[in-house]
Amino acid sequence: MSVSRSWPIVLKSATDRDSRLLREFAEFWKVPYQFTTRNEGGSLVFTTQATHLPHGYEDTTIVVSPSCKEDFDKVVREYGLETSSKICLIHLPVGPSVKVSLRTEVHEFSGSRVEPVIRAGEVTILSKIRGTRVYLLSVDLLSEYSKRIYGGIEERPSKRFWFASKLPFSYQTIPRFIRDRSFRSGQGLAEITEEKLSPVECLRTIFLASLVTVCGPIPKIGFWRKGKSCALVVTHDVETLAGLQMGAQTLLRVERSLAIRSTWNVPSDRYPLSSQALRDLRDSGEIGGHDTLHDGRLSFLDMKAKAQRLRDCRERLERLIEHPVHGFRAPLLQHSSELVAAVATAGYRYDSSCPSWEILSPTSMGPHGVGSIFPFEVANILEIPVSLPQDHQLMRVAGEKPPAAVDLLLRLSRWIQGLGGPCVLLVHPDYEFGMVEWESEYRRLLEHFASDPSCDIMTLGEMSDWWRYRARAQWVATEVNPSIVSPDGGARGVELQAELVTAYGSDGFTTERLPS
Repeated sequence: MSVSRSWPIVLKSATDRDSRLLREFAEFWKVPYQFTTRNEGGSLVFTTQATHLPHGYEDTTIVVSPSCKEDFDKVVREYGLETSSKICLIHLPVGPSVKVSLRTEVHEFSGSRVEPVIRAGEVTILSKIRGTRVYLLSVDLLSEYSKRIYGGIEERPSKRFWFASKLPFSYQTIPRFIRDRSFRSGQGLAEITEEKLSPVECLRTIFLASLVTVCGPIPKIGFWRKGKSCALVVTHDVETLAGLQMGAQTLLRVERSLAIRSTWNVPSDRYPLSSQALRDLRDSGEIGGHDTLHDGRLSFLDMKAKAQRLRDCRERLERLIEHPVHGFRAPLLQHSSELVAAVATAGYRYDSSCPSWEILSPTSMGPHGVGSIFPFEVANILEIPVSLPQDHQLMRVAGEKPPAAVDLLLRLSRWIQGLGGPCVLLVHPDYEFGMVEWESEYRRLLEHFASDPSCDIMTLGEMSDWWRYRARAQWVATEVNPSIVSPDGGARGVELQAELVTAYGSDGFTTERLPS
């Protein structure tokens, strides 16, 4: 099947902020796009403003995605419509039996000329003005996306945590049973829902579904290597010496038997480290930085002190393992735009400190997350969210036993895999899964992924390298269909999977793989 003659998609906006966000939507799916309108007709213009294109563009299709209330008001005036606004919980299909959800404000257009095109239950998401090629989105994609992603990065420490950080001793000196009790959540597992984990995926679905619906087949690049439809990254934050010496061995026994390589994030100065112990972990995957002292005070340092502390951590670990350290994860999953900038300044390539969603952040003392399961760029760093609830949240905060925790992780993993997403797992060797008596449950969890040939199992560093590689790929026009230009050429270029999204309906996207 050939692609729509409307490609590449033309993105238009009035501000640099909106242009950047539109680019992020298009780059996520890796669909062909440009920022200037072609001279010939037949284009598809995805714009943030109500607009009438000049003479000669009558066969141009326009999708209007207002990016603020004023833009919605302009659409109403421009086309003589009415609108009503309400907060709705939207459910949209992505594939058979797989949906994404978002609670947001919806501005539904109405009038004699308006007909619904995409609906979520009783809510109209995309409508068309009869007799025209103009389509209107009812959701402010850009503002909602910015709020979820960039607002989610900014985690405000609670007064309670601020006070604890000012104590003359580390919070780690407080007995663990007292810390665990203080981190109990009344909401528990009720906070772990698809709506909370990935509302951003609902926004991205709306973007692509609108393109396919209004102009026909759209080419995109698959998320993972050819033959793979989802991914797994196993990560471990090694908080204590006991976790390094004992719990890690239990986890490694399972992982080695399943040929799974994992990422081990280690604090550089909290407990005695030996080169041999770290090299064993490096040889079983890779080593990442995890601060120097793991004392919870990282968020309260100024920018210069943050960067120096992170650099000290990286350089000491590199000396011990005689190998570069490219990744960082903050203790307690602390995160902010300044901390991410410090990660870049300290010489790391990627960060994995933001949860998609967690029940109770130790820093803010409330539920928190960035609302996306996929990697994204911020401050010249690739942020790889922890997309699955970490073991500490499930067993120490929600009070679940390991079998129930594994059941939940498997359920959420199947849903993430249905989205084609990455399952980023965080397991501490210091907690239950590092105990011999729960080894079989940890094995049950990992066997789900190891037995799936469509799952791309990698380390955080490998995911970072792949995601950046995919980001550099581009589409070029040919006489029949577009083709992918590999950024680096060579053997790796053939791993990029060209796909064609042919339709969007009640079972989500219909996609076929294109030959190389």
